[in-house]
Amino acid sequence: MSQLQEFFKFFLHQVNTKDDLKKHLVEWIGHYNGKILQVITEEGPQYIVVKKTGMSLHDGMYPSPDVIYKARSDVLLGIFTGEVPFKKTMKDGSLEVIGNAHESDPLANLILVAMTGAL
Repeated sequence: MSQLQEFFKFFLHQVNTKDDLKKHLVEWIGHYNGKILQVITEEGPQYIVVKKTGMSLHDGMYPSPDVIYKARSDVLLGIFTGEVPFKKTMKDGSLEVIGNAHESDPLANLILVAMTGAL
């Protein structure tokens, strides 16, 4: 299992088992039923379903995600762990974001809370 997949497994476990993180999901989702975040790396396409009750990871392409992130897995892992600045990857072209890039802020905040809460 790649480091990115290990990160997804850890992150989703944190979100799905901690009530304080689920509160962040409720705020993020708002009046919608959920959000779909597509990730495309050299490992293949995956998508994350975000609902008020939790998050899940699925293999494949979703027909109409809210946002698509295209990058190498090490770039995405660096962004998710805070080691690589999101804006830098957008400027240098190592990350391509298609769709509603504004979904990146609540995702980043949720990752930050999940990571700091796990320490």
